[in-house]
Amino acid sequence: MPTTKALLLGRRRGRAVGLVVGFAGAVALALVAAFLAESTGVPTASALTDRLLPLLVFYAPGPLAAAGAYARCGGPACLAVGVVPAAVLGGFVLLGTVVGVPGINGGNPAIGDVTVSFAAVGVTSAFVGYCAGVTAVLAADLLGVGSGSRDGERGDE
Repeated sequence: MPTTKALLLGRRRGRAVGLVVGFAGAVALALVAAFLAESTGVPTASALTDRLLPLLVFYAPGPLAAAGAYARCGGPACLAVGVVPAAVLGGFVLLGTVVGVPGINGGNPAIGDVTVSFAAVGVTSAFVGYCAGVTAVLAADLLGVGSGSRDGERGDE
């Protein structure tokens, strides 16, 4: 039962918060770099962000959620990883609109659709990754090579 509780609710809150906040920081940094590269017209930076931003937004939530499940961060933290790209994009657009940054149009109704699409893709990817991580934990525990302690699981580390 301790393994199930650790997988569902999480046992390592510090790692869970670090996973979500660290990923949010990486996405925000990549989004700001992409905006600055597009604003300045630097072709090499623009080419880099054209490859890095989709990698972080679409492909990273699944493996991060799997790693979070394996580290027993819990389901809520693993699924929150999927919402991070949409939340960062929404915050970036909201902040740019409020401050009045040229090139950021928060009044565009399509930006809401893009944000919802990012959230749907991210949460789906994170759910699949979380399921894969849980499967890996249970298989590893069954084989006796799991990341949990054999003589009792410890609390927050």
